[in-house]
Amino acid sequence: MNFFSGGPRERPLFPVPEQELYAFNGRHWTDAPREHIVPAVLPWAQPLGRSERTIVALRAVEVWPEAVTLRITVYSRESLVDDPAEGLIDHRRVTDYNGLLIGVLYADGSRASSESVSVPSASEPDGPVLRAQAVGGTRFAVEHEVFLWPLPSAGPLKLVVQWRDRGIEETRTTLDGGAIRAAAKDAAEIWPGLGKRQAGGLPVRRVGKQVALTPDWGTAVARADAPETAPGE
Repeated sequence: MNFFSGGPRERPLFPVPEQELYAFNGRHWTDAPREHIVPAVLPWAQPLGRSERTIVALRAVEVWPEAVTLRITVYSRESLVDDPAEGLIDHRRVTDYNGLLIGVLYADGSRASSESVSVPSASEPDGPVLRAQAVGGTRFAVEHEVFLWPLPSAGPLKLVVQWRDRGIEETRTTLDGGAIRAAAKDAAEIWPGLGKRQAGGLPVRRVGKQVALTPDWGTAVARADAPETAPGE
C-alpha cells in the first residue's frame, strides 16, 4: 500500500504561460529577468541619506545583462508603515516632494527618478527607466527593489535621495558605473535553450468541459460547445 494514495492529476490540454517557461522575450527595460538569469551581486552596502531618526541605505546591487536592481532599505527608530508591503518609494501622477524620492544621474547627463509614473512598454524607451517597489521588511525596516535600465556607462552613476518629511535633504552618492558594467558579464543564464513563445499562438487550457484562451493573451473566451481537444490535435 502506497503512503501517498492519490492518483495523478489530469494534465492541462496544452502548456500555458503560467505553467510553462518560455525563453526571455528580450525586453530588458520592463523588469529584471529573474526567471531566466541569476544576477551578479555587488555588496556595496552604504547609507544614501540620513537624519537623526531615519536612514535610507543601499544594501546591494544586483546586475543583470542589461539592467540593475538596487536593494534599498529604509530604517527608522519609529514605525514607518503599518504594512511593509505598501512601501515608501511611491510613483505618483502628482509628485509628493515631501515624501521619499530617489533618482539616478548617468555620466552622460540622462536621468530617471520616482517623480514620474514608469509603465512598462512594448518598445524600447528613449531614456532611462527607474521603477521602485516594496518587497517586505518590518514597520521599522522597509525593503525596496529599485529597477534601473539601462546599465550605466563606464563612469560615475549618481544616486540621489531626498525625504523632506524625515529631515533628509537632497543627498548624492556616486557608484562606479564601470564596475557595474563589468559585473554584468557574470550574470548567469538559468535555462539555456528554452523554446520561444510562438508569435500569434494562443495556448489553451481546460476549464471543466470547456476550452478557454488564457487571459494573458488578451480577453478570455470560453465556449460551452468547445471540443475537449484543441484544433489540430
